[in-house]
Amino acid sequence: MNKSDKYIKLMTLLLGGFIGFIALLVTIFFVLKLCSITLFHLPGFDRVFQFIVSIFPYLIFFIGYFYLYKQIRLSKNKIVVVIGIIVLIIGSLLCAGTMVLSSLTLFGVEKSFLLVYRDNSQYGWILQVVILFFMALFIATGDLKEKDWMHKHDKEELAE
Repeated sequence: MNKSDKYIKLMTLLLGGFIGFIALLVTIFFVLKLCSITLFHLPGFDRVFQFIVSIFPYLIFFIGYFYLYKQIRLSKNKIVVVIGIIVLIIGSLLCAGTMVLSSLTLFGVEKSFLLVYRDNSQYGWILQVVILFFMALFIATGDLKEKDWMHKHDKEELAE
């Protein structure tokens, strides 16, 4: 086997892998489209789908708050822990409140405060992203300073 045969075999494998990947994506798309068409013919599934889609962002926010809760507990600075827990509680209550208001809006409850919420619901999401960002930033300020990469292994070399 000479060099050109190796390159032809390599190019054939790469081209086959690329075509196989595209075929896999087309197959997955076709199966998902078939499932969605089938499921939307079931009575009431469109409402379940709308509920899942409207609740999913709030679940992501709750996962973020849970992760930051774990990080807060690992912090050595007590001030960071206290302020972090307070901000975590405020953010979690905001997330739960906006999730309830969003669910009430989805279920068709007609109240005046829900009309105001529907017009300004994006501000609740923006506020939650800001809270998560600043809480992570605040937790990071309570940690010890990271050593420079050049000096990180100095103690290991001295120990040997």
